[in-house]
Amino acid sequence: MSPIAHSAVKFTQRIRNSNLRHLTLNLIHEATKQPELAHFTVAKLKNPTHTSHTDSKQHTTVLLATEEQAKTNKSHTVHIYHDEIGNYTGHRIYPERQNKESDG
Repeated sequence: MSPIAHSAVKFTQRIRNSNLRHLTLNLIHEATKQPELAHFTVAKLKNPTHTSHTDSKQHTTVLLATEEQAKTNKSHTVHIYHDEIGNYTGHRIYPERQNKESDG
């Protein structure tokens, strides 16, 4: 499958900083080129670059789903890691889950 295009990513929040928005979309695009993530066709951005109490490495959080998962309102949370200039360095995929109202 092709990587997820920039125009296909759904945002749960507005990113006014165009550089951050571009970096985030590029990370999603690059991550979905990886064999483990290539079958996903739906992407919803949860959070642009940040750290969290559960993951101290800089990452972008995205919800990825197949068309079938999207129909049943399910997805996988994925942390997409990057270096200090925004290049993709890896990812961590979490188990499938039911989407929450707070997911946007």
